[in-house]
Amino acid sequence: MPLGSCERFTTVRTRVNASTLIDTDIRRLHLPSMTHRLEFVETIHDRAAVRKLLFDYYTDILPRFEALGGPELDAGDMADDTLNDPGTLLPPHHRFLLAYDVSNTLLGCGSLKRIRDDAAEMKRMFVRDAARGTGLGRALFEDRIAEARRMGLKWLYADTIKGNRAMLAIYEKHGFDYIDRYTENANPEEFAPYLVFLRLKL
Repeated sequence: MPLGSCERFTTVRTRVNASTLIDTDIRRLHLPSMTHRLEFVETIHDRAAVRKLLFDYYTDILPRFEALGGPELDAGDMADDTLNDPGTLLPPHHRFLLAYDVSNTLLGCGSLKRIRDDAAEMKRMFVRDAARGTGLGRALFEDRIAEARRMGLKWLYADTIKGNRAMLAIYEKHGFDYIDRYTENANPEEFAPYLVFLRLKL
């Protein structure tokens, strides 16, 4: 696309409550033309498609974790472990945000895992290559912050791999502070040397 040209990008946000779609917000940006639909889901209808998305997420992030000296982990096992315990993803306590294109192909995800009555952990943010650079990552990030506020939470926690400047820049931009490892962190304590921990007061 030539410099100075202006194409349309649309993100359609929907919250799913049974069969009713509510809270729809359409945003237009000066980015390559693409339409995304974001949904906080109450159930996982297409397990195979979500498993593939999670597999792609772990395949993307685990080599960077291992390059820092972390233990070797299997992306398939991690995806299966996540889906085998959907109670850690879905309402009433947690939230799972999925992003689709116009053909209902999954493009990305992000989750909120409630760790205390007043706090949740941001997890599993991922955007497939086809949608990177379109603003979808920002939408997945900001929608979860807004959802945390709707849930009445006071704190958001997160971790990411050391040196992951792309993610750290997003956390910094949205006001997260660097902290020591928090007790409720989902990862084993022995992973702490390879991770950065953050917190946001809502």
